Amino acid sequence: MSAIPMELFEARVTGKERLSRDFVRVRLASEQLTRLASPAGNGEPQVLDAYLKLFIPHPDLEGPVRVELNETWRQKWFAAEPHERGGWIRTYTLRDARPWTSPEGREGVEIDIDFVLHEPEGSCEDETMGPGASWADNAQVGDPLTFIGPSREGQLWTMWNPSKASNVVACADETAIPAALSVLRFLPEGSHSIFLMELPSGNESLIESAKPLIEAASKHSEVEVHWLQRNDGVQRGKLTLQALREAFGLDPKEEDADSPLGVRLPADEFVWGTSEQPGETYVYLAGEASVVRASRRVCVNEAGVDKSSISFMGYWKAGHAES
Repeated sequence: MSAIPMELFEARVTGKERLSRDFVRVRLASEQLTRLASPAGNGEPQVLDAYLKLFIPHPDLEGPVRVELNETWRQKWFAAEPHERGGWIRTYTLRDARPWTSPEGREGVEIDIDFVLHEPEGSCEDETMGPGASWADNAQVGDPLTFIGPSREGQLWTMWNPSKASNVVACADETAIPAALSVLRFLPEGSHSIFLMELPSGNESLIESAKPLIEAASKHSEVEVHWLQRNDGVQRGKLTLQALREAFGLDPKEEDADSPLGVRLPADEFVWGTSEQPGETYVYLAGEASVVRASRRVCVNEAGVDKSSISFMGYWKAGHAES
């Protein structure tokens, strides 16, 4: 068994909300979710950018995916085909949590998870949508879903660590926007923060719905949120790098053919790390791995940000599926 306290949780869909053209929110609840690490297990919303490992069920199979979390489960899972093991693993942000009562009157917890409803360009999926997006698009109230999360004995799996930084710069693509919006609620008091959110054009209702959250965050810190709407044909990450250089007061630089944005990373390259000792400036980078890596290079090599002040998360890799 893993030394990290975690558990296989099972919940059912209790609601669904279309946030915009490309985003949908799915609500899941069960009594078992009270065993999630706090504060989520208490039904409290201070979940930062916590993430969960969802088992997306294969459409040809009935019921949720169930695995025994022993020492060999990962090896067995990744060695099998999706239809043999029951589905796929996908990582998603735990967007919110609240107390919930079952129809029988038993206490539990309800959580929100936001899904992007289009398959990112450059993905290796054969379908228009990947497994997670397809499941969310078709989910109905009552549908079961299992996922791995930190148990009550552990802590939420988060990467947000600004400490007492006076300046915060955050970059997120559409897959990381749920996490970025979540951490907006937990900015250092009195800090100046710049959030660069790159997403496909056509999601105005999502942008509009974020305004109250941004206004609330602005009451205790100075916050700038820039929505970088990417039109069809524009290279993913290009708008982010342009805006990132501008945020640091750097000279503009046109990405060329040798840019890291054009390089597909190997499947086994792990683009993930937490800031160790944030200084005056804290940087939070999340999204497609090659864009995250290129953004980190801008921060370190061009802006002079210390590596220990950067949290970076390659949520997905163009051309590679998680499982």
